[in-house]
Amino acid sequence: MILPTGAMGNITGGYLAKLMGIPMGKLCAAVNTNDITHRVISKGQFHRRRIQTTLSDAINIEVPYNFERIAFYATGCNHDLIKKWMTTMEQTQQLTLENQWLTRLQNDFCSSRVTDDEMCDALRKVYDTLKYVSDPHTAVAMAAAEKLDYEFTQDPTEDNNNGMIPLVIIATASPCKFQHAVEIALGKDGWKEWEENSFPTRAKETLHKKENEPYHYSQVDNVSLSDTQAQWRKMMLDIVHSNF
Repeated sequence: MILPTGAMGNITGGYLAKLMGIPMGKLCAAVNTNDITHRVISKGQFHRRRIQTTLSDAINIEVPYNFERIAFYATGCNHDLIKKWMTTMEQTQQLTLENQWLTRLQNDFCSSRVTDDEMCDALRKVYDTLKYVSDPHTAVAMAAAEKLDYEFTQDPTEDNNNGMIPLVIIATASPCKFQHAVEIALGKDGWKEWEENSFPTRAKETLHKKENEPYHYSQVDNVSLSDTQAQWRKMMLDIVHSNF
């Protein structure tokens, strides 16, 4: 299973599912050039670095906070060790895993670092071969699959699969949210063709709706906090219901 990975929330969920008995191979973290997850899985270096701008900005992250959860279960729930590790990380911005723990981590995880160019190449390749347009984060996972030597562009319904191990690539969002990235990968004509033929209907309807005026949630004099919160909740639901 290959997952676009930022804060490591989804890959943590996959790890918990595996520990509970769901049969799956390695969980593969696909990251962009903000690659702390790749560095800790491949080298044991959980070292903080400054964020870089990428076309897959939803997985731009300096320190994935869910790594603490993965490390907890990977060490057999050794809370004293995890506390020591996280204290070191907080104080120095760097944690380097000992070889025994790196090996343990690599038993269940692998990773790949993907540049913007590699992401765009993967997005184009999948479009050319399967006529599927992905968002840039899913394309990071597709590029990672290729770098990890997985075959993912063959039609899974074909009989001639050469005994390939089933591969799951987790898609994260609709490309309708990422016009800029898709245009860079497919060109403006490619985006226009997808927009005309495949743009989600509800998303298209939303684009033509009038924007709501900002709401101001304020405390009312002589009204309890619980009643005030109930009023705020009703206001929020009215906004939601008026748009769907």
